[in-house]
Amino acid sequence: MIFFRKILFPFTIIYFLITCFRNILFDLQLLKSRSFDYPLIGVGNLSSGGTGKTPLVEYIFKNFSDSFNLSLLSRGYKRSGSGYIRAGDNSSPSLIGDEPYQIFKKFRNIQVAVDGNRIRGVENLINEIPNLQGVVLDDCFQHRYIDLKLNILLTTYQNPFFKDCILPSGNLRESSAGYHRADVIIVTKCPLSLNSIKMDEFKGSINLKNHQSLFFTSIEYNNTLFGKESIKLNELKKFKILLVTGIANNTPLLEFLNKQNIEFDHLNFNDHHNYSTNDIEKIKKDYFDRIIITTEKDYIKINQLGLKNDLYYLKIETKFLRDENSFKKIIRNTLSN
Repeated sequence: MIFFRKILFPFTIIYFLITCFRNILFDLQLLKSRSFDYPLIGVGNLSSGGTGKTPLVEYIFKNFSDSFNLSLLSRGYKRSGSGYIRAGDNSSPSLIGDEPYQIFKKFRNIQVAVDGNRIRGVENLINEIPNLQGVVLDDCFQHRYIDLKLNILLTTYQNPFFKDCILPSGNLRESSAGYHRADVIIVTKCPLSLNSIKMDEFKGSINLKNHQSLFFTSIEYNNTLFGKESIKLNELKKFKILLVTGIANNTPLLEFLNKQNIEFDHLNFNDHHNYSTNDIEKIKKDYFDRIIITTEKDYIKINQLGLKNDLYYLKIETKFLRDENSFKKIIRNTLSN
């Protein structure tokens, strides 16, 4: 992999020049950003994925959707539908995308919509939803045609943006200098044992701007797995286990299960994998005697395909390591003004 990335370095230079030129046009206002009289909160990243956007979006809805009339707007990555679609009873993971569908099923007190054209998507939500008080836009850090009231940038502790480079030699969608557009930077997937000294060292590496706030979060796994029934994590040791994942970064999950001394085989698919009947038939044939555990967004897709094995998923949540109330205050002030 490293060898191929070195070969592709000339293309990295070309991509760097293109993205820099585009950002300069926005900075000079030769390309225009559209503003709305509604609180728009963006959650995005500089890298190509795997930073934990969905858990943070869910955190925002979990803590604020009872107090504010909120909506989610996503592009609906790898969806079969096109244009603007507002989620409803006939929606499916393939139609609107796995992550928007997951949020739609979990938070029935919000509206979920998908549209690659974010401006049109926001306009439709404003026109369709009375008393709308805020829209959370998923994966929109590079979508500069829309002006955000609060721009949240995520980066992982293991692979921070300032140690990475642009695609295809690295994982960044644009130069790391783009971090200056963020109002809030959240370092995700931190070790739970991360202390204040290490946090301050990390903060020094970022070179925060005066307008920016920095937070550190970790992934918190539930000790109960959910499916048609629930099962405690420590009960898994009695069974043969198959882990099935189709996510961008499965390292934290693998490390968590290994720390629990749970033995398992692993079928690893690409991020946002659309499971097929062939995938299910392979599992039935090769792993007929296994309990299947998977992620929440994979569960909603696999469960629709008639797998007869016992199927469970692990819930994850965002856990702030410090200053959680400060982050909540930023969100509340953004939605209130």
